[in-house]
Amino acid sequence: MNDFEKQVAVEYNSRFIKYGAQPKSSLWFSRERQNIRFDTIIYLIKKSSVPRHFSINDIGCGYGGFLSRLNANFGQYQFCYTGFDLASSPIEYCETIYRQKGVKFFCGSKPIEKADYSVMSGTFNYAPNLTVKSWKEYLFANLKTAWSLTKQSMIFNLMIAEEAKITRQCISFIEKEAVFKHCEKNFGDTHYHFSSKLPQELTFCVNRRRKSS
Repeated sequence: MNDFEKQVAVEYNSRFIKYGAQPKSSLWFSRERQNIRFDTIIYLIKKSSVPRHFSINDIGCGYGGFLSRLNANFGQYQFCYTGFDLASSPIEYCETIYRQKGVKFFCGSKPIEKADYSVMSGTFNYAPNLTVKSWKEYLFANLKTAWSLTKQSMIFNLMIAEEAKITRQCISFIEKEAVFKHCEKNFGDTHYHFSSKLPQELTFCVNRRRKSS
């Protein structure tokens, strides 16, 4: 864990201790908005050729909100789930609450084995003490790692603006085309999903290209 990740971990540990298992502990405005993000990811999973039994790496899982949404949409024996987070407090909470078969949690930023889907919801939004350049480098390096451990699709959301920036609240924004072009060039077939209820965000989905016969 580098210095930046240590700072992020301290902030999210502090917020979880203060707010508990609710969206604002993860810097989200509301449960409704958080569920829109989760439902968009699930929609993109369902839209793909989802295997009968599939695996998911949830990178930046927080207190396990996405797992709850998965359970509401799929049978518990239809998928295996591994959640990763920099902050230890929400991971300890998840290990206590989610005791279902095929579910594991780890403290860290990188998956330890391949999964059909790699999911990152809000994982890269908070960028304290980083320049735009260093944040972009961090973002693309972590996407590269996640992609190397993705069998089918990599799905993530980002805050979007005409010009990349980091606000006074340390929230990062990036240009839509910069992400699209990078993913198309370096990873796989890329598309994005827009919701009018989240006008400053996009959810990107990168799919493995089918090998020509």
